[in-house]
Amino acid sequence: MYLGANLRIRKLGLCVIGGLLILVYLYSVRTSTNIAKNTISMKQLLAGAIRAAEMGGLEIIAVHNNMRLNIESKGKTKEGVNDPVTAADYRSHCAMYNALTTAFPKLTVISEEKSKECDKVNVSDLKDSLKNLQDFNFDDSFVNVNDVTIWIDPLDATKEFTENLLQYVTTMVCISVKKEPVIGVIHKPFESKSTYWAWVGHGSSPNLNNHVLPEDIKIPVLIVSRSHAGIIQNASRLAFGDNVQIVSAAGAGYKALEVAAGNVTAYVHMTAIKKWDICACAAIIRALGGTMTPLLSSGRISFGSNDPTVLNTGVLATMKDHNWYLDKFSNV
Repeated sequence: MYLGANLRIRKLGLCVIGGLLILVYLYSVRTSTNIAKNTISMKQLLAGAIRAAEMGGLEIIAVHNNMRLNIESKGKTKEGVNDPVTAADYRSHCAMYNALTTAFPKLTVISEEKSKECDKVNVSDLKDSLKNLQDFNFDDSFVNVNDVTIWIDPLDATKEFTENLLQYVTTMVCISVKKEPVIGVIHKPFESKSTYWAWVGHGSSPNLNNHVLPEDIKIPVLIVSRSHAGIIQNASRLAFGDNVQIVSAAGAGYKALEVAAGNVTAYVHMTAIKKWDICACAAIIRALGGTMTPLLSSGRISFGSNDPTVLNTGVLATMKDHNWYLDKFSNV
């Protein structure tokens, strides 16, 4: 009797332990499944961002070749310059925005433009792009979908596009994680093999691998907007004296790539700027070891889904000596 009771107790104990193990296993499987559902591959985001930027570029080229720009105006910028929008802006937006929201339905996508006549734009499926990851020879990482925001600029330098200054035209996609710019893609549709991308801490496109850091500052070379070059020139003379060069250009994407290439020492913007203009720029500059901040502070620029879309404090981007430039402009 006593032996049988012990056996029954042992069997009961084993059953209880077995049941607990099964519950733990089921809980872990369920938890893992939920985690998987709420995470996303950064490699897939990179591949999708590259393809989306190139799709937008194709729409811009098509509008340019058809010579049907349908130029409208959003009004005036703070500098009093006309802020145009064209059929190319809208068509590029439709291609990029719809492709990204379809491929990544759980993510927030913020675009400069609004959807207009998107039913007339054929949107390619990004699924093939997401599978084609063999070019990215680095480890993947997974992030919570709630931490990710995608910022897109369907056509940067619209004014110059209407003036046929096509070297300045870009499409841009930025992936921010926890409000930090992590992946940046800048595509130049009118130049061959001209998609530039970088992922902070992982790698960059081959055309960015040969970037050259500027040597110790002898003569600062600042790249500034064509629309307010005079304002920057006056401020720069006050900051640096006559020992400064000013390069006038258009498009935040174009100017950021000039900084990354070492062709200029700093990108300076003194007035308000939209965050879709600078998110991809900030990610690329950061991935290559440089810095982008507001012009008059070393604070970070936040790119969260609920953040204001306008940065009112200007922008400074450099590959080195960032604090030196900040100090110079703080005294102006």
